[in-house]
Amino acid sequence: MKGISQLLIGIRLLSTIQKFSAQLSLFLDSGRVYLYCYTDKVLFVELGDLFPASWLAQTGMTNVAAKIRSTTSSQEKVNAFKVVSENAELRTSFADVVKKHLGEFFISDLKKCELKADPLLVSQPLFSLSELFSDCAALLNSNFFYQELLSSNDITFQLSADYLERSTKVKITLQQGYLLSRLEHSQSIQDIVPTVPADEETTKKNLLLLWSFGILDSTHLGRMLPRMDPSYVPGKGSESRVHHADSFSSDVRKQIEMIDQTYVGLSHKDYYTLLGVTTKADLPQIKTAYYRLARKFHPDRFYGLEDPVLKEKIDIIFSTINVAYETLKNQKSRHIYDTSSLDDKRISPSSVMSEPSMSVPESHGKVAEDYYQRAQKSYSSRNFFEAVQFLRSATQIAPDVAKYWRHLGIALSKNDQWRKEAEDSFQRAVDIEPENAENHLYLAFLYRNSALKLRAKRCFMKVLEIDPQNDVAKDQIAQIDAEESASQKKGLLDSFFKRKQ
Repeated sequence: MKGISQLLIGIRLLSTIQKFSAQLSLFLDSGRVYLYCYTDKVLFVELGDLFPASWLAQTGMTNVAAKIRSTTSSQEKVNAFKVVSENAELRTSFADVVKKHLGEFFISDLKKCELKADPLLVSQPLFSLSELFSDCAALLNSNFFYQELLSSNDITFQLSADYLERSTKVKITLQQGYLLSRLEHSQSIQDIVPTVPADEETTKKNLLLLWSFGILDSTHLGRMLPRMDPSYVPGKGSESRVHHADSFSSDVRKQIEMIDQTYVGLSHKDYYTLLGVTTKADLPQIKTAYYRLARKFHPDRFYGLEDPVLKEKIDIIFSTINVAYETLKNQKSRHIYDTSSLDDKRISPSSVMSEPSMSVPESHGKVAEDYYQRAQKSYSSRNFFEAVQFLRSATQIAPDVAKYWRHLGIALSKNDQWRKEAEDSFQRAVDIEPENAENHLYLAFLYRNSALKLRAKRCFMKVLEIDPQNDVAKDQIAQIDAEESASQKKGLLDSFFKRKQ
């Protein structure tokens, strides 16, 4: 397998496996790079035999450089480097130098990538792998061979359950933003490519990058991931516990029992007990609990289970964990949740992934409203992509609230590539509130701006049926009639002059 394929799999593995510390080694024409990682966080970096010792010496830390040079132990190197990693100014300076050097490394071909489990006690990270490779993506792309991983256009991708959280940590390009907007549901590559304003090669590279950062999921690529023995704990023993994917399902019975027990237990819990924290837990404690559970129940870890019922239970558990985290990490939505009734706080697993119902628990409705308010702020800041993501979350939690669909349509209308989805969103608002003139008005303007005059006119006329005094609809109908009349006259004149000739 080519180096770039190994690298992408390595990044994905590091970001999705619980308590996994490792040494990620890159072999290039111009030298070697060693990244010492804990999950997707980089704790220490070595470039060849000279860096960072040369940088430390220049910075006046010759004693630290000497310690790093004198040991082959990963843990001792990380410990010696704490003087840098625990100083914000030094950490930033070092990170900038590493990104510059690594960018130069990627000018040459990446020949091989190795991932070796290496127990490390966690220290202050320098940066995330996604941040590092996002900054080096332009040069990385020049040597990006995607064909090995994407052997067929039938391979499907979809947004990961925690994609919103992960995408805030990655520099999303405009093309990648378009791509994410098309993947609300699982789609094959051949269906995705025509909807994105980029060539096929760029789109496939973006799919792989977003997958490696954990923003997208793919069952096909998930099968290529090595798996780690869940008994492995960093700092206890030095034996590598990374296994090939074929050994992942060695104890299926225990997995099934764990999934069933967790699923049944959901209905007896609230969001705090689900995450395993007290009602007084602060944000760092909630984050720690969330990431522990999210990794434990990430669907990628259970791809070997073929039972569709079990897979649905895993999806429900994972989605519920994410909803709990999104609710409790935000001060406003947490207050709303804390002040709701006990019945509203109780988790209902059957409703998490089910078809939209006519009612939404009060606490869920308040969480959806909070997403709506956050979307309004993003929209006001002209961050339309983020507004769309928040509004999608609101419509998923409360699918029968027309204003969420209406404002999702408004945000989607800001991008021509999203026009069809915007139309669908406005139509959902119309279906929910057919007597609300505002829903028809926005749909009419979408058609108007898309040069679909007849559809626009019908919608404006519907507005007047509901609100006969609506001046906006009257003016627009008059303009459309005038344009049609002018077009007809031009057609008559053209035909007249043709006859004269």
